[in-house]
Order: sequence, then C-alpha cells, then structure tokens
Amino acid sequence: MKCESCGQKLATVHLTEIIGDEQKEKHYCEDCAQNVTSHFPKAPSPSDILTSIINQVSPEIREMSKTTCPVCGLSYLEFRSQGRLGCPMDYNVFKKGLLPLIEKMHGSSQHVGKIPANAGVEIVKKNELIQLRKELNEAVGKEDYERAAQIRDKIYELSGNIDDGD
Repeated sequence: MKCESCGQKLATVHLTEIIGDEQKEKHYCEDCAQNVTSHFPKAPSPSDILTSIINQVSPEIREMSKTTCPVCGLSYLEFRSQGRLGCPMDYNVFKKGLLPLIEKMHGSSQHVGKIPANAGVEIVKKNELIQLRKELNEAVGKEDYERAAQIRDKIYELSGNIDDGD
C-alpha cells in the first residue's frame, strides 16, 4: 500500500481516527507521518502520569515525591514504584510516607508478634496490655460492655505492677 500523502513510498505508519461512530484510517510513509504526527500532542511519559496523579491525590505523597535518600540516592517515587527500599537509612528518610503504608498493610505501626524467649517480664506485660487495650476498644465499639468490663479489670491487674508509659 502506498502513502496517502506523497503517493510514492510504501505506507508503514497507519493511523486510525475515531470520531463518534465514524472510523477513518490513514496510511503514510515514514517521512509524511513525521509531518502529520507533529500536529498531535505528545503523549506524557509514565513518570509524568505518576507525578500528575500524585499531585492530585495526596499532598503528603506530593511532598514525599521530592525526597531522596542521601546515602543510596533512591527517590520516594522509585520506592513506591519498585516496592523496595535501597538502604537502612531509607526508613528514616521516608518515615513520613512509610508509616501510613505500614499501618495500612499491617493494621499497626508497632510490632505485636512473637516475643523472644529471653525478653523480660516487663516487655511481655507491656505487649499484653497493648493487646488488651485493643480488645477493649473493639468491645466498646461493639457496645459489648460486659466484655469491656472484664478486659478493663485485666488491664488494672496487669498495670498495677508496671508503668507502661501511658
């Protein structure tokens, strides 16, 4: 098929224009396509699209998008697109953006998993108090006041022996 514009060279660029229900196809050679497509707006790059979305969605992310780790050079946008941090310093540099992500994924920003066997009794009690307070809030939220009273009593028993920092 020959170019629709010059009628001499082989058409290697094929454009389809759809307006309403009407579809028009145009076929151009490389040279003529350069002239025709120069009138079209340039498509934005993926990073331009990501930046635009971030600017519209969240001011915090917009602020964080300007942040780069001074040690490894990783930017916050690179971290968000790759899902991996570059060095231990990134935890401090991106803390403001990481905490909401961690809380969203894990439900909390504080670790409440297994406790090492050599951990002190105080740490075990503090973690138990944290768990009981969480259960108390859930019971009150469900208006299960009998259960809430039981949990409250357990909290009083445990907290009588330690100062949990609250």
